[in-house]
Amino acid sequence: MTRGPATPLPPPKERRRLRESAALTQPQLATQVGVAPGTVRAWESGRTTPRGRKREAYAKLLKTLAEEEAAQAPEPEQDQEPKPEAEPQPQPELELEPQPQPQPVAAPGPTALTPAQAFDALYAFGAPALVRQTFLLTGRREQARESVERAFQAAWERWPEVARDRDPVGWVRATAYEYALSPWQRFRPRHRHPEPPPADPGDRTLLNTLLRLPARHRRTLVLYDGVGLDLP
Repeated sequence: MTRGPATPLPPPKERRRLRESAALTQPQLATQVGVAPGTVRAWESGRTTPRGRKREAYAKLLKTLAEEEAAQAPEPEQDQEPKPEAEPQPQPELELEPQPQPQPVAAPGPTALTPAQAFDALYAFGAPALVRQTFLLTGRREQARESVERAFQAAWERWPEVARDRDPVGWVRATAYEYALSPWQRFRPRHRHPEPPPADPGDRTLLNTLLRLPARHRRTLVLYDGVGLDLP
């Protein structure tokens, strides 16, 4: 049995525009397609491309949103017959002095950031989310914060390399994960005392389930469902 032609998929920017035009949030659209909100965020940014049945469901939903948008567009006004124009009356000729033409003003160019300013911007953008992700890997808040701080210290020490990286946040994320999941962490004194579990029952169940997985599986699950990266 052969499949019909696949539904075309619009470019990433058009995907986001169609979703926002329909007043849908990323979690709402993700629920309709059957994926995680981070996956929709990755599709709209162009970092990943949907495949298989998820791609077909996503493409059909975007096609439906585009058709609804076209149906709601106002119809163009019909051209009315032009009214006869009155004959122009002769105007007295006036001698006007030439007016000076305004000189074009060059727009100011973007101000380049210093290395310290660029690093501070990266830290402010990525640190909070990285701490939450690393906490899901370890179940320990202090270890998560320490791992992210160590990763940003390493990023500053190698800033020329990190600044040219295609994904600076991904560089810091990989370094933080490696530090947090290092086997020697379990020998530290603070591991002798368990931390209090999250207050929310759902958060507590999620954390306990993650911590029962092997470290490699736990890391893959956080990257796929939490960060929104594709399997490759």
